[in-house]
Amino acid sequence: MNYEESKAVITYTGEGWNANAKSLLEAVGADSFEWRRPLGRGPKHVRVEAALFAAAEAPSNRPMIHTFWSACTDVDTWRSSEKDRVERWIRSIAAGVEWLVVLAAPKVADKARTELKQSERCISSRDPALLRRVRQMLLTAISNEEQRLGQEVRRERERRNEQGWSFGEYLALQEQLAALLGTLKGAEDEALVQYDELDALFTQFVRNASLIGKVNFVLRNEKQQHLNFLSEPPPWLNSFSAPLKEWRGLGIDSNARFAIVNSDASLLQLRVYLFTRQLNLLLKMNQPQQIAERCLPLLQICSNELRILEVDFPEGAASCWAVQVSLQVLHVCRKYPDQVHSLPAATLCDYACQKLFQLGELLGLMPGGQGPSSAQIDAALWLGAGLGPEPPFGGEQLKEALGSPAAFQKLYLELAELALGTFKHLGRSRSARQLGHQLANFHQLRGDPHLAAAYLSDALTAVEGWPTLEIHILSQLAECLTGEKLAMARARLAASLTLELEVRKQHWHQLLQILKTLDDDGCVMPLEEVFDLVSVTPISGHRQQAYVNINSRLPEAVLVNPSLSVQTSLPQVSRKESNPRGRRLRGNFSACLSSEPIKIQPGLNEFILNAQGDLHTGHLSQLSLIMNDKMDFVSAEARLGIIEVKKGETTISVESGQLLARMPQKFQLRFTAGTDGIEEGTEVTIKAPRGLSLGDGGRQIVIELPKTEQGQDTVVTLEAIATPPSAKSTDIEYGLTLTSSLWDQAYPVSVHFTVPVAASVKLHTAMKTKFLQVVVSSTCRQRLMLSDPTLELSLGTCTPLPISSKPLTLDPDRPLSYIWQLEIEGPIRAKFNVNLTKDEVNGAYNCEFELAECATMIFVNSKVAAASGAEVCRANAMCHLHLTVEASEAIGYSLMYELLADQSMWAVCGRTAGVLNLDQPSHNLVLEVMPLTSGFLPHPQVRLSKYIPANAGSTHPKLEPFGPGQVYNKSKSLQVHVLPAIQSS
Repeated sequence: MNYEESKAVITYTGEGWNANAKSLLEAVGADSFEWRRPLGRGPKHVRVEAALFAAAEAPSNRPMIHTFWSACTDVDTWRSSEKDRVERWIRSIAAGVEWLVVLAAPKVADKARTELKQSERCISSRDPALLRRVRQMLLTAISNEEQRLGQEVRRERERRNEQGWSFGEYLALQEQLAALLGTLKGAEDEALVQYDELDALFTQFVRNASLIGKVNFVLRNEKQQHLNFLSEPPPWLNSFSAPLKEWRGLGIDSNARFAIVNSDASLLQLRVYLFTRQLNLLLKMNQPQQIAERCLPLLQICSNELRILEVDFPEGAASCWAVQVSLQVLHVCRKYPDQVHSLPAATLCDYACQKLFQLGELLGLMPGGQGPSSAQIDAALWLGAGLGPEPPFGGEQLKEALGSPAAFQKLYLELAELALGTFKHLGRSRSARQLGHQLANFHQLRGDPHLAAAYLSDALTAVEGWPTLEIHILSQLAECLTGEKLAMARARLAASLTLELEVRKQHWHQLLQILKTLDDDGCVMPLEEVFDLVSVTPISGHRQQAYVNINSRLPEAVLVNPSLSVQTSLPQVSRKESNPRGRRLRGNFSACLSSEPIKIQPGLNEFILNAQGDLHTGHLSQLSLIMNDKMDFVSAEARLGIIEVKKGETTISVESGQLLARMPQKFQLRFTAGTDGIEEGTEVTIKAPRGLSLGDGGRQIVIELPKTEQGQDTVVTLEAIATPPSAKSTDIEYGLTLTSSLWDQAYPVSVHFTVPVAASVKLHTAMKTKFLQVVVSSTCRQRLMLSDPTLELSLGTCTPLPISSKPLTLDPDRPLSYIWQLEIEGPIRAKFNVNLTKDEVNGAYNCEFELAECATMIFVNSKVAAASGAEVCRANAMCHLHLTVEASEAIGYSLMYELLADQSMWAVCGRTAGVLNLDQPSHNLVLEVMPLTSGFLPHPQVRLSKYIPANAGSTHPKLEPFGPGQVYNKSKSLQVHVLPAIQSS
């Protein structure tokens, strides 16, 4: 439908119509006007264009307004004749149609407004609001028509599943609505929505037909005759399944629209018609960016719909149509420089390349072939005829490409290079490399391996770790390379675990043949592409070595010369090369570890590399494996480990088990010869610190070492006795100092000794008799024999209990005890001695200790008895605690007693503490306590302290505890039998 045929109509009649009135109405579309629409839709600013017709010539199927132009300028004339004419004209207008009366004189217009029923429809031709009134009435007419058409479209859409419904008739109806909206400048998007809805509705019908066909096919195959098949597709859809007779490109064809409305069009005619309408609207809306973006889905949808509807067409017709449409859209995009290099345009161009490639294979137009056969020539002519006698832009170019291999190759390369350049410009490297892979195949067929190699090398970087794809591209690349690049490609193929073993061996043998043709410079390639560097373990010292563990992926064994570079200084900044696999891979190997040629077997291999010449401290950097003196596999520069060069001095280590102090012990000094070795008779002076005796008891000895070669060991055995300065020491470290011509300065060596036993004392009292217990425990992990224990007192005598001379065994987890009865008065100062034996090695242990005043001075006796009138103690009944304090001799200070009772068993009812003045040898007290439970309860305890009253130097009295053994409690372990309380009746 032509938009000019859909414009709103303004009819005119009356003697007042003249050229000025015509120019006035033609200015209606000059400015935009706000269009307010119902149903909650937002307003739009649009420009209304209208067509002028005389009243007798106006079409009846368009929105219109009727205007009556009166030339009457006199009120009397208006009353006498003009008013009747206007009223007759108004009555002739159909209901619901907009009309307007334009009068020449303002006074006549005022008179008409007072006499006519619809006064607002009368206006003077001189009124400035005339143009606005016409625009408003036009929009009102268009809105009414839009609502009417919209209701009809919705009603027809709801009937789409009824019998007799036709998509062509529905398209004609909705296209009327689209054409109406298209006449409004600024509402083209509303018109575009109508065509989008038509497109989506047809697509949904085709999808439903596809689902119906699939379900029916499954049911028929399962022979379920008792099930009702789904309803068949609508009859009108079958008309689009007619065989294709032509596959023209984009363009508005009135015959095609007529065929669509009458359900006589092909699928491609419908799709081309809808897309052409959408394209024109997009150009009017100045949105060319959506053209290419919409085109590619159209081509893909049409390809699927041809298959779904089972449309019969010559092979290659769909591809031919897709290429022609793509060329037309790209031609439109070229008019907008910012769109020809957009991503949708590049994607469309890539799609056209694929379809053109398919046509080339079908028609024998690909390079490298023998040319098209007679059958292929006939097919090309048939496909060209389907484009039409006068195809639009792109059709002639496509026709020429179908008839000539040279023209085909030219067109294909133009499209491919345009898409490739656009992808690169937009940063779509992956798409560019995929297209480059296709171009490489094309150039291979053309016999241009250099261009093919460039594209394949670029595509190889986009495989992203997919081994199968990588090997496929690498195999193609190998066919385009020569020299050292070919050798590296064959090496990678031979090391690929994706290929079969026999295929890998073929690439391996080809590699060996290629290496024979290379010059002396050979080639360098990354080691990681053939070998896996598992680990590098450096060994520092006077021997510089490194253990290397690698995994070979080659199918056969290979003889290589290995070397491992040592970076002895910070790496210098160098210029970055453009070739990632060039000779820059090999760094500085002037300082390196190497070995004789070794054979690397497939799988894991381990070998040792040694330093060649004098090296300095540095880090291991690169591993190099040179094969056949032509191919160098070099690992990437990295810090594989630190290797240190140490001066070859003789080192000493101590070898011993647990050394026990106070007993003769033997240990060994191991001398490891340095780079200069040890001469025969070399003297070494060993000095021991205080507390450590060497040999026969001295603190210094001199030994002579035998001749020892570099790296060999000499062991010297020494005997020593450690005497700790304190009995409390358990672990002592002694530092030996060794001096000799082997070292520039004294060589320190540490020796650790452990005191084998530890002793502690406990004082026990029985009235005035004292007993001393010495507990001996082991501090080492060895079993010892203890004998001849003695206790030496500075004052008084002691008697061991029991008296026995038999040695006792001291285990690490079981201590021993010795007891002596003391006969002393005053402080105790004693020395404990005991002999130690371990594996027939004798030693001694002694320790000293002191005890202050320990003579018994005070005796405490307490007894709990029932209160007067009761015979036994009962729970919850008052009892008396009789406390007796006796002094063995007169003391010159007071005592303070404190009653300490378990609060869960006893309740102290009276005093809990008090002060006693022992002016007599004995003092008696009675305290009140109450047992809280029955049973044998522990006796409440009484604690005595020295009471020092306040004096001039102190404002508060003081308490001082008695020393151990000075207070003897006779009732310490007694218990009180308490009966249960008597229950009341």
